[in-house]
Amino acid sequence: MFKKYNDTPAAIAIGLVTIFFIFQVVVFAFTAETFLVDAGIGAAALPMAYWLCFLFAVMAIGLILTFVKGPDGQSIFFNVVLITQIGSIVGNLIEIATDSATASTPGQLVLFIVVALLFFFGYFRVRSRL
Repeated sequence: MFKKYNDTPAAIAIGLVTIFFIFQVVVFAFTAETFLVDAGIGAAALPMAYWLCFLFAVMAIGLILTFVKGPDGQSIFFNVVLITQIGSIVGNLIEIATDSATASTPGQLVLFIVVALLFFFGYFRVRSRL
């Protein structure tokens, strides 16, 4: 499965990111209501939680397709995921800085940073082929 990348460390790093995205889809799909209740957010936000679940699913499917077809010619997709990773870190930092009711825990921020670093590593290893 990693042979299409011709770069095993990059493929492993992006494979771990793919597993994280799949995990996020499962978590959002089955615990979105509980998360919203725990955060003190009304049920009106449930469609947004399902929208986030859909976005994580699309990114996971896109990354899986890069393993099937190879990363060649996928620069727009990789750039979108790169921007998403940066945005998730900035969003978590803003939540923590403003002490909002749904502020991320520092552990969650560290998790997002680790996933982003894994993606950055893989992205910069295969960037010449995109």
